[in-house]
Amino acid sequence: MKIKGEMLKVPIGHEIYKYLAEVLSQYCKEPECSKLFIVEGTKEKPRIGIRYPGKKLHERKLKRINKNSVLWANLLDFLVVPFKNGIEQTASLFNYRNLLVDFETHKKHNDLFWEMILELYEKNTITKMPPKLDGVESRLFLEMLKWMWIQEDLNYKLSHSDVESKIKYALENKSGSATSRGAGRAKFFAALFLVRDNHFNSALATKIVLS
Repeated sequence: MKIKGEMLKVPIGHEIYKYLAEVLSQYCKEPECSKLFIVEGTKEKPRIGIRYPGKKLHERKLKRINKNSVLWANLLDFLVVPFKNGIEQTASLFNYRNLLVDFETHKKHNDLFWEMILELYEKNTITKMPPKLDGVESRLFLEMLKWMWIQEDLNYKLSHSDVESKIKYALENKSGSATSRGAGRAKFFAALFLVRDNHFNSALATKIVLS
C-alpha cells in the first residue's frame, strides 16, 4: 500500500540540512503537520516520515516591519513519525525519555550498536546492519534518533545562514528567547553516554540532561 506522502531523496550526511531548508520552506504557510514526507524506506514500505510544518513554526509578532525584518521563527521544525507495516504510529511513543529507557534496558551493552550511535552522532549516517536486540527494533531506534537529532539541530543550533535558507528565520522558544547555538543533539548523546558508562540510570540522566 502506497502512503499518501512525498518521497524525499535525502542526501547523505550533513548536506541534509541544506536540502531540507530548500524543500520544506515552500510549505511554511500550510496547516500544521499537513505535509507528509517519507525519509526512510519507500512509499510502499515507509519506515520514517516527517510532518511539516511543525508546531514550533510561527510568524513572529513584530511591532515594526522593514526589509531586514525576520518574519519567521523555527521555520524548519517538523514532527518525526514512525511507521509499522505501512501504518503511521504515534510519535510520542518514541520520545527521548522512552528511547533512553530502551537503550538502558536492551542496548547499552552491545558494542556494535554503540558504534552505530557514534557514527550517527558524528555523520548523520547509518552504514552498517544494526544488531538484533530486544526492545525497540534496532534500525527503527537509530532512524528515529537520526531524524530527531536533525530536528534538534535545526531548532536549537543551526541558523538560517548555516543551512543556506532563502527565507530568514529566528530560532526561539515559547517565550521568544533565542535558542540558536544551543547544544542540539549533544544533550541526548550526553544522556546516552552517561547511561552506557553506568554513571547514572536513565531516570537520573533524564532529570540532569533532558529536563
